[in-house]
Amino acid sequence: MAVADTHYQFVYVDIGSYGKACGSTIFKRSTLWLSVQINMLELPSERPLSETEGPNVPYFFGGDAGFAQNRSILRLFGGYNLSVKKRV
Repeated sequence: MAVADTHYQFVYVDIGSYGKACGSTIFKRSTLWLSVQINMLELPSERPLSETEGPNVPYFFGGDAGFAQNRSILRLFGGYNLSVKKRV
């Protein structure tokens, strides 16, 4: 499992798990999960999106449907239940 920043640079890597283990299990056994749970991460403070004056938006990690949602972890929209036309 790995985490990359917006510049596609790895900032966290967890290796050594079996290939058949699902991502959420690996994540919940990682030091990163513990840091998320006890708010130890030094994530930047909330701020408006780039070049806008809108509401403050928190930083978060994006994961697939195998990850539990949390204030710091959001599941990305998979496009389920969309017609083929809307998926493209």
